[in-house]
Amino acid sequence: MKKLPLLRYFTFYSLIAFIFTGVSLLLFINSHMINSQIDSMEHVTHLALDYIVEPELSINDYKTTLSKEKFYDLDVKLKHITESENILSTKIWNTSNSVIYSKNSDVIEIKVNKKSNLDEAFKNKPNYLILNVLVNGRNIKVIKIYSPIEVNNSIVGVYEIIKPYSEIKLHMEPVIRNISMIVFSGLLILYLLLLKIMYDSSMKMFKQNEVIIHKSNDVEEAYSKLNLSYKSTVLTLSKAIDARDTYTSGHSERVTQLSLKIGQALGLSPDQLNTLEIAALFHDVGKIGIPDQILNKPGKLTNEEFNKIKAHPSIGVDILKTIDFLDKTFPIILHHHEKYGGGYPLGIRGETIPFESRIICVADSYDAITSDRPYRKGLPPNVAIDELIKFKGIQFDPIIVEAFLEIHIKE
Repeated sequence: MKKLPLLRYFTFYSLIAFIFTGVSLLLFINSHMINSQIDSMEHVTHLALDYIVEPELSINDYKTTLSKEKFYDLDVKLKHITESENILSTKIWNTSNSVIYSKNSDVIEIKVNKKSNLDEAFKNKPNYLILNVLVNGRNIKVIKIYSPIEVNNSIVGVYEIIKPYSEIKLHMEPVIRNISMIVFSGLLILYLLLLKIMYDSSMKMFKQNEVIIHKSNDVEEAYSKLNLSYKSTVLTLSKAIDARDTYTSGHSERVTQLSLKIGQALGLSPDQLNTLEIAALFHDVGKIGIPDQILNKPGKLTNEEFNKIKAHPSIGVDILKTIDFLDKTFPIILHHHEKYGGGYPLGIRGETIPFESRIICVADSYDAITSDRPYRKGLPPNVAIDELIKFKGIQFDPIIVEAFLEIHIKE
C-alpha cells in the first residue's frame, strides 16, 4: 500500500468518500420521504374515517362498546372507505383503553405491540410503527397507524389503522430510483473531474519533475483547484443538511463566514482558517440523526428529547470519521457546544475546549438568536450582542467575544 502512487491513493480514498456520501444522502432522503408519505397517508385516512364516524358517534358512544345496531350501521358505512383506502384493519379505542369498534377478522398480529404507541396518540401525537402480520395465512409487512380522534377540542378516542406497506413501496420505488440516478450521476461526474485534475497533476509531476520544482506557482494552482473542489463538495453537503428545514436554511454558511471573520481578527494561520471553515460547515451534520419531530418541535423539549439533541455533535463525528481529509475537524465539531463554563457532550471547560470550537460556539449562538426558529421569530442583532456580552466568561470565551464585537463595530 505504501508503494502506491499518489493517483492511486486519491482514486481509492476519494471513491470511498463519494460512495459513503451518496449512500448517506440516499438513506437520509429515503427515510425522510417514507416518513412524509406515511404522515400524508395518516392524514388522508383520518379525514376519510372522520367523514363517516363523526356523524355516527356521539361523545357518549365512546364511553362503552357500541350497540349491535350502531356497530352494524358503522360497519356498513365504513366498508366503502375501507376498500377504497385499502385498509386491512380498523379499531376505535376509547380513553379507557377499550376497543369500541373493531374490523380486522383477516389480520393476525404476530407480535403484540407496546402500549406506548396508543398512549402517545391519546396525548394528541399521531404515530405509527412498521411490523409483520398474517393476512389470510400470508406474512406481509404493514403500517399500523395510531391517530387521535378529537371532538369539541378533546381527545375522545384513537383510530388504530393497519394498511399494507406495499403502498409506500409502490410510491417510493420510482422516486428513489430517479433520485439515486441523479445523486450518483452528480457524484460520479464530480469524482471524474477531480480524478482528471489529479491525473493531469500526477503526469506533470512524473514527466516534468525538475521543471515543476522551478514552477511552484503551477503546483500551487493545481492544489488550489483540488482544494476548491473539495470545499465545493463540502459546501454542497452543508446546504443539503440545512435544506432539511427552512428555518435552518443557510445557517451553516452564515456561521462559517462569521467564524472565519473572527478567526482572521484573532490572527489564525491559513491552515487553521481552512480547518475552521470545514468544521463550521459541518458542525451540525449530526442533526441528520435527530428525528424531525424533535428537531422542528415548536414547544419546549422534554429532557429525553433534549438529550437526543445533545447527541448531535457525537453523531456528526461518527458520520464523518471515515473521511480522512476531515480528521482535523473532528475535535472541533465534537466540542462546538461546550460552553466556557461547561456544556455538552463532555462538559469540558475553559481553554481545554479547542480554540476553533470556542469560535464556532460564539458564531453559532449569534446566528441562532438572530434567526427564525419553529418556536419564535429571530431577535434583533443588538439583543444577540447583549446576550454574548452578558455571558462572556460564563458561556463564551471573553477573547473571542471581544474579537466579535470589534468585527461588528467595523461593519
